[in-house]
Amino acid sequence: MPPAVSERVVFGNGLKKILLLGESTVAGVGASSPEFSIAGHLATLLGPNYEVQSLGKTGLRAAQVFSSFESELSGSNGPFDGILVFLGANDCFRLTHPLDFNSQLEALITGLKLRYSPNWIYLADIPPVHLFPAFPSLLRSFLKSQRKFLQQEMIRLSTADHQLIFNRISLTLSPEFFSSDGVHPSDIGYEKVAEFAMEGIKKRLKA
Repeated sequence: MPPAVSERVVFGNGLKKILLLGESTVAGVGASSPEFSIAGHLATLLGPNYEVQSLGKTGLRAAQVFSSFESELSGSNGPFDGILVFLGANDCFRLTHPLDFNSQLEALITGLKLRYSPNWIYLADIPPVHLFPAFPSLLRSFLKSQRKFLQQEMIRLSTADHQLIFNRISLTLSPEFFSSDGVHPSDIGYEKVAEFAMEGIKKRLKA
């Protein structure tokens, strides 16, 4: 597996601040450098008026965010205009029960609101783990079902909370989307993920 390019990275120094939290995709596994991670691409898309702070950890599950990043989050200079959360793949792999996943995500979202008073929280859809080239067909079938169960809990939470932005992922997963491990995005893949997130955020804010 390609190593994470950075578990913590900051781009820009604008007055508006954005926070990214999540698993290996936020840590930039598969990217050639931090500039080509989700955070790097988002910083480019947002422009000079923004500062983008990113905290990512390989293997992270929803229940572990605050315990894994307590010191970093305590030192983060919020408040944040918006927060993007990329979680769920590892909860698929580790078979987190859907009801537990719901309560863990809800606790995370509530905690982020209390700490940072964001105007919005973007809850990224779980990556389509059942389509990853590295996985055999039998495992793909199993992961598809688990992903669906957890995805439904994300939909429930976002439906009940107007501050949450959730869009079912809709991306063409061509071979160049993936890095060499067949699991994580490449530089091109991360660019597409960042563009998809920005499109969803802009649509919601214009509504």
